[in-house]
Amino acid sequence: MAKTIILSYLLLLIPLYAYTGVPSDNSDCLTEYQEKAAIAVQIADSFEGIKEIGNNQGFDNKHFERMMLDVGWWRGAAWCAFALKLVYKLAGIETTVTGWSPTAYNKRHIIFTDGKLREPIRPGDSGTLSYAKYRNNPKRFKAIGHAFIVKKTVGNSAVVTGEGNTDSDGAREGNGFYEKIRPLNANIHITRWDK
Repeated sequence: MAKTIILSYLLLLIPLYAYTGVPSDNSDCLTEYQEKAAIAVQIADSFEGIKEIGNNQGFDNKHFERMMLDVGWWRGAAWCAFALKLVYKLAGIETTVTGWSPTAYNKRHIIFTDGKLREPIRPGDSGTLSYAKYRNNPKRFKAIGHAFIVKKTVGNSAVVTGEGNTDSDGAREGNGFYEKIRPLNANIHITRWDK
């Protein structure tokens, strides 16, 4: 009787286990980093809709503004990378991200760059955008000018992001924290902070 009850209980858990996001590499559980990355996405979700008061001078949410000041943001500074730094700090992910968007590119673990996918993109990855091209190689982008967190992928063609200092049109100098859909192209770079 006890064996039947335990077996029934375990059979009920199998669909739940399969549904809760167990990595496709057949791992028994999420790594510590993957758990923190999931938390980072939830934090980014909680920031959606926060607005700046204009010209990078502050925010309509004073608690968010205090946290941004705590990670180094100052009035007048572009804040996309500071918002990413804050998300990772609150999630417990160690990075070298500062308020300068190029620091959101982790050279030690590149996932997608120059239009090429090196390994699967995961929620919690760090993204950057390049806006200028090299003179001697017009096919290659340089000059990283915006940073964001990857929330999920849309097939193999785009990522859903959480971004600070953007707007509904996707500008890099914007008026709030928004969810965006960014097509995967040569000016998008995605890295991971697990190394």
